[in-house]
Amino acid sequence: KYFADIDMPAAYYFFKGKDHAALADKLTATLDEHGLPSGNLYDAADREETNRNLMFIINVFAYGFIVLISMIAAANVFNTISTGINLRRREFAMLKSVGMTQKGFHKMMDYECLMYGAKSLLWGLPAAVGVTYLIYRSINAGYVTNFYIPWVSIAVAVFSVFAVVFATMLYSTNKLKNENIIDALRNENL
Repeated sequence: KYFADIDMPAAYYFFKGKDHAALADKLTATLDEHGLPSGNLYDAADREETNRNLMFIINVFAYGFIVLISMIAAANVFNTISTGINLRRREFAMLKSVGMTQKGFHKMMDYECLMYGAKSLLWGLPAAVGVTYLIYRSINAGYVTNFYIPWVSIAVAVFSVFAVVFATMLYSTNKLKNENIIDALRNENL
């Protein structure tokens, strides 16, 4: 009664084998040999392998882009902070001349590092969560999924920000360590 207008009702068969490509070829040849249509043969393992390879390529390009942008940002931060420290050599020499110890100087620079990192994260983290939500909304239009905040990625980003800022400060302050105070105070064009 339900399939009265259909000459041949559809039938689905599932096969599992060790070599999915050879099995699909053998089934196609067998169907063609008996005059049956083989166009609707679907190799799920091949599709899964293709999807896995596609995801690998997408991940390589995405993470490569992230690494490239991160390196550019780190170089920019390094250049900005080291130039700022270099321009303040006279100020640092004045502080040392009135009695600031090397330990006090390092404490001041550590505090400055914390302020640089915290300020950048104060702006960057909410923006990153907002962009993550926008990406979720665009993906959710075609693929239903739950929104989650990538805490591991955020932790890596926070660690990276402070590592880059502290490494830059260490490099810049080590350049100033052996500088003569009188020469730094005397030199107008630093």
